[in-house]
Amino acid sequence: MKTFDPEFLRRLERLSLVASRTLRSHQSGERRSKRQGGTVEFSDFRRYAWGDDVRRIDWHAFARFESLFLKLFSEEQDLACHVLLDASASMRTGEPNKLDYALKVAAALGYVALAAGDRLTLRAFVAGESRAPFGPARGKGRLPRLLAYLEKAASAGSAGETSLDAAVHAFLARRPEPGIVLVVSDFLQREPFESAITRLAVSHEPFLLQVASRDEVEPRAGDDHDLVDAETGETVSVTFDRTAIRAYTERFRAFVARLESLARKLEVPHALVRTDVPFEELVLELVRRRGLARS
Repeated sequence: MKTFDPEFLRRLERLSLVASRTLRSHQSGERRSKRQGGTVEFSDFRRYAWGDDVRRIDWHAFARFESLFLKLFSEEQDLACHVLLDASASMRTGEPNKLDYALKVAAALGYVALAAGDRLTLRAFVAGESRAPFGPARGKGRLPRLLAYLEKAASAGSAGETSLDAAVHAFLARRPEPGIVLVVSDFLQREPFESAITRLAVSHEPFLLQVASRDEVEPRAGDDHDLVDAETGETVSVTFDRTAIRAYTERFRAFVARLESLARKLEVPHALVRTDVPFEELVLELVRRRGLARS
């Protein structure tokens, strides 16, 4: 993947992801924790890791030990940000391509977390199989590695159905640090998605990003077509007349409303991400109106 425009990166650097609950980790970060008040107090040291903010290096410790250490403060704890990215066959359809668009969204929001000093982990999954993750990582210097990971996810094989239930099970089995979980998917699968998202919301704060192409949201009338399921290979012959368009539109709206209803019940955010919306505009919309990030 190509990196973003420098001006867009600077705009992202002024943002930080928001957790409505107190889901702070025990790792040192650059944010103030909501758990304590008063002044910032020195707590401990840890060794410098590539990508950390060099402004936090203790040069007195370097002069003494000839090794880089960071100062840790009792009130500064980071937010764990996890991204579950659906890379199944259904995500590789649409115009613009849903997966290509989702990769850009994941990269931009991941960069917001990295630049803010939060701990980012990203996992691409197909049929519930969670591939080797990116991270945990922190610091905006990790952006090239994040882009390389996403490019590899895009070029991987497209076989396999979406299985959010299996993906969430594999994710939780690793006992991840509590935090925000950005679920980037079209949520098109045979099994119900309710149980997986409900389990995820017990210990984490999900943010549901439902990716859809324009032709999925607003299908256009046309000739007879043989529709092929991207994940199962099943074929259905359809005549795209007004009656079929109306019936499809009602079903699709009901599908989106079902996910929105679950999000309201669990009190977690949901956003329909249309790939025909300019990418930069979509990211800033998530910030301004959806409460995912703040400046």
